[in-house]
Amino acid sequence: MTGIVVDRAAESKDSPLQRFARHFDWVLFGDVVLLCGIGLVMVYSASLRFGNPEVYFGKQLTAFLIGMAALFVLATVNYQVFSQYPKFLFFISVSILALVLAAGTSYRGTRAWFTAGPFSFQPSEISKLLVILLLGIWCSRNIKEMRHLKSLAVPFFIVLCHIILILLQPDFGSILVYMPVLLAVLYAAGARLAHLSVLLLYGLVAAAVLLAHTALSLSARLMQGSEFWAMIYHGTEISKEFLIVQAVLGGIVLFSWWLSRQLRFRVPGIYFLSFFLIVAAGWSSASLFLNSLKEYQRKRLDVFLMPSLDPSGAGYHVIQSEVALGSGRIFGKGLFSGTQSQLGFLPEQHTDFIFSVLGEELGFVFSAFVMLLYLVLLLRAVRIAGDSRDHFGSLVAIGIAVMFAFYIFMNLAMVMGLAPITGLPLPFLSYGGSAMISSLAAVGLLLSIHVRRFTH
Repeated sequence: MTGIVVDRAAESKDSPLQRFARHFDWVLFGDVVLLCGIGLVMVYSASLRFGNPEVYFGKQLTAFLIGMAALFVLATVNYQVFSQYPKFLFFISVSILALVLAAGTSYRGTRAWFTAGPFSFQPSEISKLLVILLLGIWCSRNIKEMRHLKSLAVPFFIVLCHIILILLQPDFGSILVYMPVLLAVLYAAGARLAHLSVLLLYGLVAAAVLLAHTALSLSARLMQGSEFWAMIYHGTEISKEFLIVQAVLGGIVLFSWWLSRQLRFRVPGIYFLSFFLIVAAGWSSASLFLNSLKEYQRKRLDVFLMPSLDPSGAGYHVIQSEVALGSGRIFGKGLFSGTQSQLGFLPEQHTDFIFSVLGEELGFVFSAFVMLLYLVLLLRAVRIAGDSRDHFGSLVAIGIAVMFAFYIFMNLAMVMGLAPITGLPLPFLSYGGSAMISSLAAVGLLLSIHVRRFTH
């Protein structure tokens, strides 16, 4: 205690700038700057084959500088200021998503960008940060009530509003991060596992229906020889078979409830009804999702299970990515010397598959080093969450940590063929100004929480 008093007495003599520098997380800052530097070099290398790498490098550098400005502004501003304006943050977040639907630029059938000359901006990148702030505000204000089911309604409503607006674009990749962030923030805020299991069951059912539909679509013989599997396949999409399958599921649940009563098991009927509603909701969501998919998006699901199905089409990305990663071996072929990337065999190499370029040119050792940098980023974010002076800062830091972890895991799994192609960027490395700026802004929030951990 004496040491703390002495430190605070000495600290009181420091200028505000000196106190800021003393409490600044230089490890996190240096780690992120190093990742951005590697990303800039890899974007330049990946865009060499386009003939104008300076353009891509220049745009990414501009985004980096803007992002760094946002980082320092947010780091110097007290993060608690945001907790005073939840309605304004929600209005801004929803408004920009609605505005892009009306006045945004369409690319590949997705209306998700605002364009001004050579620059474009994706508002969903900012909205995900605002959602994390909104979840942190609500849960911190209701921290003592989070064990009650009714307290989860507002966080779920916040996330659902954003998911619906993004689905209208439609941009399926951008919505994937919301559910892991929601679950993590609710869990950290003290929500009961029994309540969170409802969301988990919903997600598992939806994922199972998607995988079953994809697997059955690749099993023509099975469906032709079995009316049962043909019924299940058609029941995964909105159709008359869908209604039949739902009725059968309802019948099974009703029979299970009746049987439990006959066997004198004291299981309340509301549990059986809740189970059916959750399964039906997950199944219905997956069916609506499948009905809204475009043909190229369906092929992405198909080639996830069987890349060799369309080696010159939808499966080409995954196959070439795996070839690029494998050909890099231990130390790589040399910077700017990758054959898959420089000869144009690897599609989307400056965005989604930037890690494949890195693995081919710099090899396994440097790829492991980059993954170590990401691990440091996640560990520092979790440490900041633990050291935060209040629940709001802790929950925001947890949300940001899970967001980064999800993007890193999904992108690396995608380039290795372990997950479907979703178009999710690799933070700080993939080409994309909106993602770079929002990621650095998120780090700015983390630094703001860390700097003020001793403030009362």
